[in-house]
Amino acid sequence: MKKLALVALPFAFALTACGGAAEEAEDVQEEKVEAAGDVLDEQAEAMEAQADALEDAGQEGAAAEMEAEAEAMEDKADEM
Repeated sequence: MKKLALVALPFAFALTACGGAAEEAEDVQEEKVEAAGDVLDEQAEAMEAQADALEDAGQEGAAAEMEAEAEAMEDKADEM
């Protein structure tokens, strides 16, 4: 019985280590997706600022179009 335990123990540790590596990779992937969402959110904020500038310049149509694009980008970022 002791011999079986000595043989089985390294395999158990190996399985645990593989599970930890997979979990680590999943965490890294989630962080990448979240970072991409943050980038999209920042780009949307920049587009909103540009839309405000267009509106101040009297180009309401272009401003409304850009604001709609910014809103869509923010929605996509929120889904990430």
